Amino acid sequence: MLESNNKKIILVTHDECIFYSNDGKRGVWTKTGELPLRKKGNGRSIMVSEFLSEECGRLKLNAQQHQENSSIPQEARTYLQPGKDREGYWTSEHLIDQVKTKAIPIFETLFPNCIGLFAFDNSSNHAAFRHDALVASKMNLKPGGKQPKMRNTVFGLNNQYQSMVNENGEPKGMKQVLIERGLWKNGLNADCQLCKDKVDDITRIDCCARRIISLQPDFLAQKSALEEAILEAGHLCIFYPKFHCELNFIERYWGAAKRYARENCDYSWSSLQRVVPVALES
Repeated sequence: MLESNNKKIILVTHDECIFYSNDGKRGVWTKTGELPLRKKGNGRSIMVSEFLSEECGRLKLNAQQHQENSSIPQEARTYLQPGKDREGYWTSEHLIDQVKTKAIPIFETLFPNCIGLFAFDNSSNHAAFRHDALVASKMNLKPGGKQPKMRNTVFGLNNQYQSMVNENGEPKGMKQVLIERGLWKNGLNADCQLCKDKVDDITRIDCCARRIISLQPDFLAQKSALEEAILEAGHLCIFYPKFHCELNFIERYWGAAKRYARENCDYSWSSLQRVVPVALES
């Protein structure tokens, strides 16, 4: 029994999966010495981005709920036809838009006064930062140049305010930021050779400007754009360990859908468009 001032936390897991028009059944019965002719390549594809929860299955409103909340989508699922000459490629911007316009509004309709714990795999898309995030790897040693204009921040025990642009509106660069924090040492390079070679050593904390600034608490605390979007909406975000997709129970959902799609594959694009939505409901 939760106390009156506590909210129930509900796990919502996410993943993406791609279905191909030439992904049919692999095993067939044939006469000795005969093999079936198969189409070359995977063919055209449909990418699916989906959210599941043990509480409700797919993150989706039923007909009555959608009628009562017609301003939000009925389901969180999103499709994309990937390819340079089609709908492009799935990016962090696509996922954040899906989270903000579909997943969170639907979750809050299904589970009012609850907190969603949204779980994602550990991919570069999901770890992407906002353009103004505090990311040391994007900074130059000197002001100006192509480095992004980063958000204002605070540092030190007294949370001293620091602007990340100078009086000319240019990004300050690492040297000026470190000078203002009292951390600059004469002779520092932007990067040392060990850092360039990505040599891990927890005792190496002041070998170069980038190393020093990357270990500052505000830079270490910088969250991805995806996590920031979810936290700003009042929910929680976690990431699965790298290379451990089997920890995500949505894999069983994909497995069932893939089986149906392969059993009903006729190697045509029109069939794939028809089969995929049915497979995901199978």
